[in-house]
Amino acid sequence: MDGLDRGAGASSAAELSFTERAAGGLRRHWIFAALLVLAAALRAIVLAAYHPALIFPDSVRYLQYAHNFTAGLWSADALRQSGYSVLLIPVALLHDLWLIPVAQHLAGLATAGLVYAVLIRFGVRAWLAAAATIPVLFDPLQLVLEQYVLTDVWTVLLILAALAVLAWPREKQGWLPAAVCGLLLGLAVTFRDQELIMIVPAALFVLVAVRPRRRLTRLAALAGCFLVPVVGYLGWFDASHGQWNFTSFDGAFLYGRVADFASCQGLNLPTYEKPLCPAQPPAERIADFYTWNPQSPQWTFHPPAGMSRDAVVRDFSLRILRHQPLAYAEAVASDVLYGFSPVRGAGPERYSPAYLQFQTYVRPDRQAYASIGALGYPAPALEPGLAAFLTGYGRWFYVPGPVFAAGLALALGGLVAAKARRRSAGDKATRDAGLLFTASAVLVLIPPAAFATFDWRYQLPQLSLIPVAALLGVKRLSS
Repeated sequence: MDGLDRGAGASSAAELSFTERAAGGLRRHWIFAALLVLAAALRAIVLAAYHPALIFPDSVRYLQYAHNFTAGLWSADALRQSGYSVLLIPVALLHDLWLIPVAQHLAGLATAGLVYAVLIRFGVRAWLAAAATIPVLFDPLQLVLEQYVLTDVWTVLLILAALAVLAWPREKQGWLPAAVCGLLLGLAVTFRDQELIMIVPAALFVLVAVRPRRRLTRLAALAGCFLVPVVGYLGWFDASHGQWNFTSFDGAFLYGRVADFASCQGLNLPTYEKPLCPAQPPAERIADFYTWNPQSPQWTFHPPAGMSRDAVVRDFSLRILRHQPLAYAEAVASDVLYGFSPVRGAGPERYSPAYLQFQTYVRPDRQAYASIGALGYPAPALEPGLAAFLTGYGRWFYVPGPVFAAGLALALGGLVAAKARRRSAGDKATRDAGLLFTASAVLVLIPPAAFATFDWRYQLPQLSLIPVAALLGVKRLSS
């Protein structure tokens, strides 16, 4: 009987201890907890306002290939990476489209949780760390993309998780964090090949943060695990389409990028490439037209026998890049800088951001809705009152670009301060993590600007990367 009493007492004490710890944690992190509850409620409104999910033309292919995979047709998509379609297999099996935005809203909340956890781990004050999650929790760009059947939310979560695992301070830094980081970054590439560049800041972190005698092992773990999903995907694509690549449309994408400024004057072109020269003056060109419109020169010209359309278009685009390197550099720089503009307009290539804004109507796209209808999914519908509320919310509440620019300046300032003085091991860890997140925030912008037209979708990583980098910089500057 005494043993039972002692056991019950121990159990009660353990429960009390857990309750006390939970209460203490809530007291310390109450600001973030309150923000999380509000953000979850806002996401519930988005789910109710636009149901079962928002659809973009890209969404159709993701859903179609998910259904192909459930039917045993394991050919990779020739246009876009199929990692997201693999993730959608359970949705295709259950045939419930609403599961996608629900999961993505949870992924958005998890992303905010990672931002907060990383900053708390590096000793940032709780209220500042909570403030850093506001862009991820409440920015309409994040909320809208979570409601779409698109890859962006998952790609950001994978990248942030990879960086958090790699930078997380530990007493013993073994090879496992580098391996996990590499694997997560490699998986992000199977969702979107533009994320290949993210291995660069990760490798840079290992080089500066790890002692020389251990660097080779960590770099091998990082690169080896990164290559597992990347090489595996390339092999799958080769088996499906007979080429070692992520897409068979890279020429088409690059043509849309260069068509905005291309000039064939003084350029010695093969006869069959001359029809690819844009006829309109540069000021009148719309890059999206040259990429996708059936009347675009790249879709109306006739490639010579034995040459693929994409190969010819790629060759023409590369000629333009060699012919006009300064114009290309200017176009890339314009896109990168526009991401920090005060308003979210159409960008240098005048690509409408309307689909990424809350509206009081459903975006019209008969072809896309007919295609998902063939798979058994309904077209998007809306609740007018909730949609009107969200439209007003999105019009007045978003984090303007200059705020992110200031955050990036703080991050860079922290790196300069870190170089100017030497301090404790903990301070070094903060410096190294600051370098990782700052380099990631800058480099993640380069591939979209270099190979695609400006789209606010490509700015989504900044909602999480720049706040972390900025507060790590602030911590360095104030220490």
